[in-house]
Amino acid sequence: MTPGSSLPAGGRADGTPDGASTPARLSGTEEYPLGDDLLVYVPRSETAYALNRSAVAIWHLCDGTRTVEAITKELGQCVGRSGDELLPDVIQGVTRLRELGLLEIS
Repeated sequence: MTPGSSLPAGGRADGTPDGASTPARLSGTEEYPLGDDLLVYVPRSETAYALNRSAVAIWHLCDGTRTVEAITKELGQCVGRSGDELLPDVIQGVTRLRELGLLEIS
């Protein structure tokens, strides 16, 4: 980073989201349930991604109103684990969904 430059929106200097980041699903995506999994289709790029159960849980909570920390807390309550235990996994999941172009981070 150079003097006067700012951090990327919603995360660390390397672009990885942190607990304060607010992820939102990309608008215009289409969802198709596949048992416990979910197929997410992005019409503008004509690509589709199959999300496993863990990714689906994160995906559904990425509505642009919750921080990564809030998503982690909510998931922790569902599975009976502390948010501190889950935070690295949720950050990894949000990072991967962002890398695929399925999430926007603010």
